[in-house]
Parts: sequence; structure tokens; C-alpha cells
Amino acid sequence: MSLSVPSRRLLRGASALATTPTTTTTTTSSLLPALQSLSLTPSTTARPIHTTPSNQWFWKRNKTKNDNSLEEQMRGTKDAREALAKSVSSRIEGPAIFEDEIKETAGLTGTTDKQTGLPVTRAGASLVREHLARATDPDPRSRVRWERKMLIRQVQRGTNPFSREPRAERIARTERQLTSRSPWLATSTKKLVKLAHQIQGKTVEEALVQMRFSKKKMAQEVRYQLEVARDLAIVERGMGLGATKNKKTDGQTNESAAAAAGKAVEIKTKDGKWVKIDDPTRMYVAEAWVNRGPWRGIVPDYRARGRMNIKHKPTTSISIVLKEEKTRLREAAEREAKKLRQGPWVHLPDRPVTAQRQWYSW
Repeated sequence: MSLSVPSRRLLRGASALATTPTTTTTTTSSLLPALQSLSLTPSTTARPIHTTPSNQWFWKRNKTKNDNSLEEQMRGTKDAREALAKSVSSRIEGPAIFEDEIKETAGLTGTTDKQTGLPVTRAGASLVREHLARATDPDPRSRVRWERKMLIRQVQRGTNPFSREPRAERIARTERQLTSRSPWLATSTKKLVKLAHQIQGKTVEEALVQMRFSKKKMAQEVRYQLEVARDLAIVERGMGLGATKNKKTDGQTNESAAAAAGKAVEIKTKDGKWVKIDDPTRMYVAEAWVNRGPWRGIVPDYRARGRMNIKHKPTTSISIVLKEEKTRLREAAEREAKKLRQGPWVHLPDRPVTAQRQWYSW
């Protein structure tokens, strides 16, 4: 039978049992041989007993004090505090690769050239405004020649009856448009693209009505973005201010002039819908598309058998392009002109027969 007694307790009472004189006691005499065999010194026959000391060497270890801490420096003398404040407020605290350049720029004021009397740096570079302009305009004569050439070209296009203005420049000069993009919205592209398709091709007023009575959650956000784009178009581009001229101007078609005169014109859009226009400056949503944004978070989706999926929360933005009705009038006139140029459709056109075969094709 083994004795279940802690080793420390046995070791403390071993010395007392061994030194104290006892009479003929059965318990003491039976424990002495067992206690004498317990030894802390290594031996060849018995394994030493490992005892943990009551105080480890790392329990009361003294931490090294940081003499360079900010608090220690602030507790010093007045000169030490002033030196610390100066080192913190200076431009560079230690040596840097641009230290020489900083020292040069620090002493620019009050340095003048002895011969010319102009302000210069320590390296001798002039600080005169005309001299500094050479860095940004190294060849002013070539720049002046190029500007003169561009001005002459613009005047020639406006005065020469045989010159032709590029189509893109004419459209940019006679028509206005505005592109507005919303911030990232807490929805997906699959949901927002339906609203973008719903407002595309409609006037701004009709699109606002559609978003006002829509049951979609993001419809109110799209409605707000439409209002912001409409206000920016009015303030920044001068769109939607009504017809100001009743006569036909450069770049206008007959339909545009009729609409400007107050006559309603009915045109067919590229989608096959008929639209009645009485004001060429009325704004409509020409384009509307969505853009995928960064993930705004993740949500765990717990499944059966102890499994879990990760759901990502998406963000999406909507971009809106507003144009005036005169753009839609021009596009309708161009489509009609293209049909007239093509001519009527002929079932058997008068053209050479090609790709002949020696057998029938049916």
C-alpha cells in the first residue's frame, strides 16, 4: 500500500523525526527507513525528488527603467524641457537626405546677388518671378506660336464657308448634358439595375413620380439622386430653363425650331416609343447604369451538419446622365435622314451574282 502524502510535508517532518529521541514507537520506527531513502542529492540508485522553490528568480525581477521616456525628460530641468520642445517643433529631428536642401531654402530671405541685386538662393539660383517661369515654360516662343495657330484655326472654321466643324465639337457647343454618380449604396447590382432600367428614357419629372410610388427600398435613394442631378444641371449647366429663342439657330433641326416656337412635336425614340415634345430644354434621363462597389461586411450563414457559409454585403452606385430634349430631337432627325439615304428596300437588288454553284441550294 502506497502512502499518499505530499513530498514537501514529508521532507519538513523528516528532520524532526530523525533527531528527536523517541521511545519504542511502532509508527516512528516504521517511517524512518522510508524517509531516509528520500534525498535531494543525486545518487546512482534513487532518483532525486524535484521540488519547486517558493520564490522563482523571475517573479521579483526588476524592470529596467527607460531614462529616455518623455515623462522623464519633462521632469528634468528647464533647459532640458526647452531643448525637448525645440527638437519636437523643428522641421527635422535628425539627419535626413534632404537636409542640405532644407538648409538652403531656410535662408532664402534677405539673400541678394552682389552684381545684379536680385534675390537669389545660396546656390545662386534666381528668385525673380520671370526667371522662375522658365521652369514651367521653357520654350515660350513655341507656346505662343502654337496658341496663335489654334486661334487662327478656330477663326477659320467660323468664317470660312467651306470649312466644316467636327460633329463632336458641334454637339458639345449646342447641347448640354450632366453626369451624376451617387455614393455607394447598401444594395446589390441585381436589385438596383431594375430601378435604373425603369427611369431610363423618361423625363426627370416622370422618373421622380415612378420612384416616389415604387415599393422598392432603394427607390427613395434613386429619387434623391435624381433630384441632386436635376439641381446640379440647372445651376451648373443652365439646363431646363425653358425656350429662350423662337427662331432656328445653328445646329437646330426643323423639329427643334418648331418645339422652341411652342409647337408640340411628336417623335419616335430608338426604343420604338412615341414622345411628344413641346420644350426642347426639358431634361430627360438619357442613360442610367450601376457600378459594383467594395464589400461592406460579412454575415455568417449557418447551415445543417454544423457547416457555415459566409455572405458578403455588397455596395452599388448608380450613375445618371441628364440631357435636354433637343438631343433626342437631333437623334430622331438623324435616324430619319439615314433611312432616306438608304432608299427603299428591294427584294432582288441589281448587283452581280457571286458564289455560284453547280447545284441548287435547296
